[in-house]
Amino acid sequence: MLFNLLDKVETHYLDISTFINCSPERILFYYYDSYLYISLDTYTQMKVWAENHADTPESCLNQWLDLIENELQSSEDLERLQAAEYLDEIGPYYYLPTNTRFFFRNLDMNGKECLSSVDFGHLFNLDKAVEVNKDLQKYAKSRKNPKKASSATTALIKDLEMCIQALNEINRIHKHCQYQQTLIEERQQLLKNENLAPLLPDNPPEKPSKPEEPDLSFNSLRSLSVSRARLKEYEKKCRQFGHELKKYLIQYREFEKACERYKEAILNWPAYQEMILARFQSDISIAQEKIKSAKKLHETYQFILLKSPVHPDYHDIQILSKFQQYLQTGRANDLQDCMNLYEEEQLWMDIKASQQRIENTIYFIQGEGDYSELNSHLAQKLAAATQDG
Repeated sequence: MLFNLLDKVETHYLDISTFINCSPERILFYYYDSYLYISLDTYTQMKVWAENHADTPESCLNQWLDLIENELQSSEDLERLQAAEYLDEIGPYYYLPTNTRFFFRNLDMNGKECLSSVDFGHLFNLDKAVEVNKDLQKYAKSRKNPKKASSATTALIKDLEMCIQALNEINRIHKHCQYQQTLIEERQQLLKNENLAPLLPDNPPEKPSKPEEPDLSFNSLRSLSVSRARLKEYEKKCRQFGHELKKYLIQYREFEKACERYKEAILNWPAYQEMILARFQSDISIAQEKIKSAKKLHETYQFILLKSPVHPDYHDIQILSKFQQYLQTGRANDLQDCMNLYEEEQLWMDIKASQQRIENTIYFIQGEGDYSELNSHLAQKLAAATQDG
């Protein structure tokens, strides 16, 4: 799923920032044949924001409110949900252009994971076609005619900078292509779904069971006492049953309304089905073109790395950045100096890490009191080994 790229567990709740900053069209792109939950708290925030800000009718928030209240025809139901004592959820409401089901819930959103406009902004950026880096394109053209690697420091710094930029662009292309490939797979899966259609409401309330009348006996004082206790318990269960039955009848009426909306959605579905299938085909074609274009750019940036005098083992952004620093600060005069300095630093880091492990081991050994003499001998040997290293 595309939402796996966000590393989020819950992806069916949206926070207020999403409704304010992102249009329904852009968000529902990710919810074909899926569902969304909107809490009453979030809906109330949307209404308050719309009243306190002079948004145009075309604003993202007003588009959402129009979809929720008018296209889904949920306005009166939402008012009733807000005042209902025995109702926690209403839905589904069917939005056929994307075959998305909407559920509205009366629940506390504190601590609830929601997708924000920042999350969707990340997806939007991954979806955006990768633009050519003109500096890299120009540099790649200059490298097509093989020349002897320049020993000049400025030329080497320039090459390192171009390699770093190329690696950054390659990473961006990789993420972009991963997104597009995931989108293709999702759309292909939907195209293969022969049962693609609005789903029947699957949340009928459970009818409460009427409590059984207790066996009562009044033959003795003991049986009279037991019978009174049973009768009292029975009356308590009857009151509870009456409460549960009232709740059930209210919830079942909402379920019947959901079934009526389902029937209407099924009647109107043929008018949207072909349009949705065509949209899936279009999404796949567009994604394939984006991958094709991105791969061409990848070849250009890979060419820069290929023509660089830097060995492929050092084609890493952090390593090349260090090479740049060596040259800019005068610690190195050429590429060989850079590699020597880097390897030397890595060696000392490995020695330091090894020494830290040995010191931790010595500390552990010295902490064992029962074998102090043997441990002291081992500690001395380890310390000697450290000094020899």
